[in-house]
Amino acid sequence: MSAKPSLAVAIVDTDLHVLARQALLHSMRAMEQQGLPFSQVLIYSDRPELWPGLPVIPVPTLRSITEYNLLITRELAKHLSADFVLVIQYDGFVLNADQFSPHFLHYDYIGAPWPNYERNDVGNGGFSWRSKRLVHAVAQLDYDDPTEAEDLFICRTMRETLERAHCRFAPKAIASHFSVEFPAVPYPTFGFHGIFHLPNVYREMPDFLIDHLSDRVVKTRSGYLLPGLQAVAPAAAQRLQERLAALG
Repeated sequence: MSAKPSLAVAIVDTDLHVLARQALLHSMRAMEQQGLPFSQVLIYSDRPELWPGLPVIPVPTLRSITEYNLLITRELAKHLSADFVLVIQYDGFVLNADQFSPHFLHYDYIGAPWPNYERNDVGNGGFSWRSKRLVHAVAQLDYDDPTEAEDLFICRTMRETLERAHCRFAPKAIASHFSVEFPAVPYPTFGFHGIFHLPNVYREMPDFLIDHLSDRVVKTRSGYLLPGLQAVAPAAAQRLQERLAALG
């Protein structure tokens, strides 16, 4: 590895293109301001025209979580050249770039801790740190049941196998500083993941959030958004309820 490891950012999205692009651009700007620019940007999308000025790897529209799982565990290894990659999503990206820690560089995988496991509880893949070593090791594994979430496959099902391949998973203390999913924490983290965080993240521009949610997300995930929106942006919460009612 070079004296100054290189860092890539990767995002896969074929549904919430505008929000995904916003997540990416925000993360890129935040890291550049900290003097930590991404050396490689990997965007997997079915609509390259919606990512103007950015490099896109065209993929078919994803129809299931299984297709996402296979893409992130197989295709990423084909394109990643940086030493590490930050995997982000429309609902998981850099929150406080000043919380980046050089300790992250000591680990091959970091993701927010899961509260429902006593061991192998790191970590969530929606906003995650992965080394090139881990990405390539995962691509060689037999992923017999790709309906299993790729982060569970990596961090629980195959963790011991990957550790034998010299991949290091961050301890909970590091993971808790790296990202938050659930429950919320009373201190700043480098990033976050979870749609229920978006009302607070977009509290200064809630209409942008509501305008760019897909109908699928409005129909299936409004319940995760409404409590937060009602607390920080009641008018936006009303708009979301109206969209939901119109979709039947």
